[in-house]
Amino acid sequence: MSGPRKHGLQCVHCTSLHPHWDRSLPPAHVVADGAVVTMTCPDASNGLLGPKSTSQDIAAIDFTQLDPLCGPIYIEGAEPGDALQVEVLDIQLASWGWSGLLKGFGLLADEFPQAYYRSFDLSAGQVDVFGLPFALRPMIGVLGVAPAQDGAFASITPTVAGGNIDVRYLGVGSTIYLPVFNTGALLSGGDGHALQGEGEISGTAIEAPMTATVRVKVIKQQALTAPVLDFSTARYAETEYRDFLGIGPDLYQAARDATRRAVDALAAHFKVEPYEAYAVLGMVGELRIHEIVDQPNWVVGCMVPRRLFQGRLFPAGA
Repeated sequence: MSGPRKHGLQCVHCTSLHPHWDRSLPPAHVVADGAVVTMTCPDASNGLLGPKSTSQDIAAIDFTQLDPLCGPIYIEGAEPGDALQVEVLDIQLASWGWSGLLKGFGLLADEFPQAYYRSFDLSAGQVDVFGLPFALRPMIGVLGVAPAQDGAFASITPTVAGGNIDVRYLGVGSTIYLPVFNTGALLSGGDGHALQGEGEISGTAIEAPMTATVRVKVIKQQALTAPVLDFSTARYAETEYRDFLGIGPDLYQAARDATRRAVDALAAHFKVEPYEAYAVLGMVGELRIHEIVDQPNWVVGCMVPRRLFQGRLFPAGA
């Protein structure tokens, strides 16, 4: 890589990729405070999967290649103790995406060890889920700054520096505020999603190559201990749900129980294999903590759009 390229307030187009978070990496670009940055990123598989890939391909995938990061972007004036405001201006997705099950990955990975892969045509702005249309909701899965510590850190792990936070509301019109731990902040992003449920339950959403455009602004002497987001839920049109509850003294297990009950209900209703129902939850399911104060038990819900059940109550075996 050549030395960093300095730009003014014009739009900077970044295509440089790096495999992990590391504050010692040289910046791909140096931009002024207030600059607009466009990041063109491959899908989460780093191009190892495509529209014609199969379950055998996802079974053999190299995990060390996943979630490549576009950047780093050095923002002039950013210093430790500041905050970096990143406003999402635009997200353009490729015409295709994929979802599936990766071995050892996802909330119920131990129960669903089989590989599964499905590609989607995104050109119509919606996808088919068990025969019903779901509008695309493009979002950025990974957005963060270099960590405070020396060393290389996995791109797939979220931290207080941001990274792979997978907040499904990080789409156009949203803003994330990131702590700055290093001079220049060293912003990176990636992991485009066309449609993701709350929690990315099965480990993948609909993953897609992405070009994201953001505006960066330094907020001086506004120390944060973790990211903060501003967003609207107005574009998420679902208002009617069927909620499957997990109740118990372990919050994580309650989430697993709720998810398994939703899987069983969807599989019985659509007469599909449970792993297919589980994969769909990564796209449209919503995990919520409903109650966390009445110890020793807590309540977690796995909320599924009710229209998927087409007015039926509980099919046999649900």
